[in-house]
Amino acid sequence: MPSQGSPSNTTGAAGGSFRLSSFVLPFYIPAFISATGAAMVMPVLPLYARSLGAGITVTGVVVAMFGLGTLVLNAPAGFAISRFGKKRAMVLSLVIESLFAVLAGLAANPYTLGVAVFGLGAIHSVFFIARLTYFRELVPTAQRGRALALLGGESRFGSFIGPIIGGFVAAGLGFGSAFFGHAIASVVVMVFVVIWVPPDPARSLRADRSAATAPRVASLARVSAILRENLSIFATAGSAIIVLQLLRAGRKVIFPLWGDAIGLDVAQIGMIFGIMFAVETAVVYPAGIIMDRFGRKRAAVPCMVIVSLSLAILPLTASFLSMLAVAVVSGLGNGLGSGINMTLSTDYAPKKNPGEFIGVWRTIVDTGSTAGPVVIGSIADVFTLGASPVVIAAIGVVGAAIMQFTAKETLVREPTARHDAPLP
Repeated sequence: MPSQGSPSNTTGAAGGSFRLSSFVLPFYIPAFISATGAAMVMPVLPLYARSLGAGITVTGVVVAMFGLGTLVLNAPAGFAISRFGKKRAMVLSLVIESLFAVLAGLAANPYTLGVAVFGLGAIHSVFFIARLTYFRELVPTAQRGRALALLGGESRFGSFIGPIIGGFVAAGLGFGSAFFGHAIASVVVMVFVVIWVPPDPARSLRADRSAATAPRVASLARVSAILRENLSIFATAGSAIIVLQLLRAGRKVIFPLWGDAIGLDVAQIGMIFGIMFAVETAVVYPAGIIMDRFGRKRAAVPCMVIVSLSLAILPLTASFLSMLAVAVVSGLGNGLGSGINMTLSTDYAPKKNPGEFIGVWRTIVDTGSTAGPVVIGSIADVFTLGASPVVIAAIGVVGAAIMQFTAKETLVREPTARHDAPLP
């Protein structure tokens, strides 16, 4: 049974008694711990692969395996959650995640490491989508923007702290030890989930299982059905979020490369990223308020326009201070979009089996994240490095226009919801 502070299954999308503070123990603290554990291995992973004998190409493949695993299992994860239940899926995924992390820490060659990293990405999809499904079911639409912006903020903070911890751990105990730290974090999160995450209502779980197994259509057929039923959503809002993911992934690649091109050292580039993160974090909650009071598009469109602007002017920078100024602008823009992807996916998801829709949504929009580095590299190879952010920025403006003029606004006032609904 959930503790007294756990969110109730009876409040949320249909009620007005939901409080953000009820999500601290079941979701927000675990999100921070999970993100910290995962981020511990990110700066270590390429060096770890190299230490195991991987060349540059193989190292790139190993690093890409996490994203590939996520992309491959997004849709199946949604169906698995519908069949087995959200809480059970979260607990099982965390157990498997800890085992894959241990396997990675014990890897004797880059190929074993690559398999383990693929597994980490794949199983994380199950945890992520199950958690989002809870937000879809328990959080009223009028508070969902704030709830998911805070979730994104916790993950951002963990992603900032994790690399620092992972770097110190790897330096003192070896590369593999960072993955053992990841495994420990997964176990701690599992304890939080077991104790504080509310169980699936038996009636709801039976209905989900029935819908997931009858008429027992193949997963690919069900994915096709979801795409057909929601074609306009994926063609409009989905396309815009693909572009946003492209902007975000491209930004992670182009900023370090441009910093190196203008002569900055690793410490300076790291400082720029740290300050950019701090700016993003500062606007996380205001972004949620904008989404809940004025509409999702009022946050998404400025986010895409400002990030695009920062990329467009990046080639004009030639010093630490000028690049830092652009990074601050980029952080402001990206922070305004904190949680927008999660918010839209849960808004658009149907009440019945939302995990299936969210899984398909993530499969589609994650193509932007996967394509970002490839697009940046291809443009740089054909033209110049300075052309890459400009082209990406132009794509970003097109994406913002798609969001503004074609996507449906999902903020619909519920009869019992108020824009000044209870806050923590």
